[in-house]
Amino acid sequence: MKVLGFMVNPISGSGLYTGINGSDTNPSTHSDYSARRAAQFLDPVDRDTRVITAGGNMGENVLREEGFENIEVVYTPSGTVTTSQDTIKFIEKSRGKIDLLVFAGGDGTSRDVLEAAPDVPVIGIPAGMKMYGSIHAEDPEDAAERANAFLNDGIYTVGEAVVEDSNEEIMLKTGEFSLKKYGKLKTIYVDTPTDPKVTEGVWDSSSVVEFVLENMDNSYYIIGTGGTCKELMERIGHRTSPFNIDIVKDGKILKENAFPEDFGKYIGDDAGIKIVVSPYAGSGYFLGRGNRQITLDLIMKAGKDNIIIMCPPAKLKNISVLRYDVDGLPDNFFGKYIRVVSGYERYQMLPVS
Repeated sequence: MKVLGFMVNPISGSGLYTGINGSDTNPSTHSDYSARRAAQFLDPVDRDTRVITAGGNMGENVLREEGFENIEVVYTPSGTVTTSQDTIKFIEKSRGKIDLLVFAGGDGTSRDVLEAAPDVPVIGIPAGMKMYGSIHAEDPEDAAERANAFLNDGIYTVGEAVVEDSNEEIMLKTGEFSLKKYGKLKTIYVDTPTDPKVTEGVWDSSSVVEFVLENMDNSYYIIGTGGTCKELMERIGHRTSPFNIDIVKDGKILKENAFPEDFGKYIGDDAGIKIVVSPYAGSGYFLGRGNRQITLDLIMKAGKDNIIIMCPPAKLKNISVLRYDVDGLPDNFFGKYIRVVSGYERYQMLPVS
């Protein structure tokens, strides 16, 4: 029987609830997001699977809550707020005992996993604020499909996936979106792997931004993360961080770096809302990855027709399908295709997953 290594970063994703655009340097215990995502992964996994894990909220708790009994705890963190060293120590303790490592966390967690250099394939359950690297599955269910194929000798391939994270030093200094590649890990695929995030190239977004700018009305605009959205912010007259979600109305910035609790403060219940985002090249995610501050309630209130997706033609060449990762969003919310602004008075329809 193959053995599953399973780990949860309990602080991953906590930035959404603490007003921080990540949890790497500002740990918090106020989030159960990663545990909930881990539970979604475990739901379709065979309860007889032998699992090597870490104690407490690093894996053991959610495993027992989900009915797993064949569990061995090889490492227990000393405190309630875990650190990167806890991730590394767990992997060191599990070395030679597991055939596959599955972790719930974001890009910071994947960097810690890479540093520990596991000698088995790795699958990431997306559970962070920023998930640009291709080591993460599309969602917890996709992670489970891959893990089940491997653990149960189904049809799968072993490939490589990129571990990368936002280059905060460059982004804060220049205001331009930038990613840094840290290395590669082995992973499991059940079909053609998604291309990793494309970080090279310059997108000519001027015509896209110009068209969206000229057609802005008196709605409340929720303007997302990344270089294309920040170019729009600059054209409006405000320079903000590429990590920010900003609230704008009538050319004025109402709230810079907005989080869920801010939307009710600045936007009335019956106000018109438009959400402006831009997908990440290669992966195609436009909601739920890198902009988790844009909540399910806000998306539902705005409606499909008021979600504006900006994507310059050069970036479109690297995207075959648009993706979202938002818990609770109905499968048919966007339909089969969604419209993308690709230039001045130019649109392109892309399939959405």
